[in-house]
Amino acid sequence: RFYQEVFTEGKQEGREEGAKSASLRIARSLLDIIQDDRVLAQHTRLTELEIQQLRNNKPPAVY
Repeated sequence: RFYQEVFTEGKQEGREEGAKSASLRIARSLLDIIQDDRVLAQHTRLTELEIQQLRNNKPPAVY
């Protein structure tokens, strides 16, 4: 039973990390398109602070 609980918790944590990773990837791709951090946060389920951190750390676009 202990192992089943640990396994279940691990699976849940993995799903949450995967969802967060996907949200970050989507937000990065939309930084140049959506200028309003609040709107971007609402649509990616990230916080405005996380969006601001992405903007500050985003390398310049290369064309």
